Amino acid sequence: MINMSDIITTRSDRAQIVNYNNPLFECFAVKTYYAPNRTYHVTEHWHEDLELLYVIDGELKYTVNGKSIILHRGEGICVNSKRIHSNHSIPGKSCAYYCSVFHPSLLASSKYIEQTYLTPLLGPNSFDYLLLNHNDWTHIIIDELERLFEESDPKCTELDILETSFRIWKNIYKHVEAPITTNEPASPKIGAFKSMMLFIQEHYNEKISLEDIAAAGNMGKTLCARLFKEYVSKTPGEYLIYYRIQKSIELLTKTDLSITEISYATGFSSASHYTKTFHEMMGCTPLKYRKDNSYHVNDQYLIPQKDSMIR
Repeated sequence: MINMSDIITTRSDRAQIVNYNNPLFECFAVKTYYAPNRTYHVTEHWHEDLELLYVIDGELKYTVNGKSIILHRGEGICVNSKRIHSNHSIPGKSCAYYCSVFHPSLLASSKYIEQTYLTPLLGPNSFDYLLLNHNDWTHIIIDELERLFEESDPKCTELDILETSFRIWKNIYKHVEAPITTNEPASPKIGAFKSMMLFIQEHYNEKISLEDIAAAGNMGKTLCARLFKEYVSKTPGEYLIYYRIQKSIELLTKTDLSITEISYATGFSSASHYTKTFHEMMGCTPLKYRKDNSYHVNDQYLIPQKDSMIR
């Protein structure tokens, strides 16, 4: 199980930010493999960065703002800034993919460049995502990602990433029409849903009610339930249980805590309730899952961790 809590943190203004491979260079790049007999899930999140993912082999389920897409070998996706997204392994299917996440500030060499070439396409009225394949202009993005991951010179990795990011954005700018109006605010329902989802992610280990979740979005229970169905295809209660199970999996595979300790740490009322819920959702007991899945994902970071970088 891979969880974005490993690389995602939350700012004081409740926007999520990426813990980059190198904190002095705003990019996260990784090659990842999902084994066919295990369950992997990157939970719903968003950030200011753009995210590019390309499937080298296998299949992957990807969701953006509530819309689910199955990505096959040779296909990919480019997700725009601040869009809610997640990915899931497909039962019985393996997947190997490249993923690069970079902040738009890497491309903003001047205020003029930012306002002319970046801002028009990064706003809430612009594209949510682009599907990448070898049959249209998006093959250029795929070619750039393959070159970056397969041919990058370790001596100048950051420069390679900069070059690739500029080339990718240049082609997006050339082929994607900017919205007529770029300064309109994001839809209020997106902001409300993000607040409610974050409330669950921050308070999942507490006793919370539907009223509490709806209040976090400053809305009634009916609209709250409708937004959760729209963006994550679950009721608020189902999402709460689902998130608790995901957090428990982190503790199962990364700690030696007992089942009872894990159940209370993730908000369940008892070990028996946790075990029953886990079995219903995952198809096995927590102990069996721990036995079969005490592993780490085979991630190969493109950018090495550094304490400093020569500029």
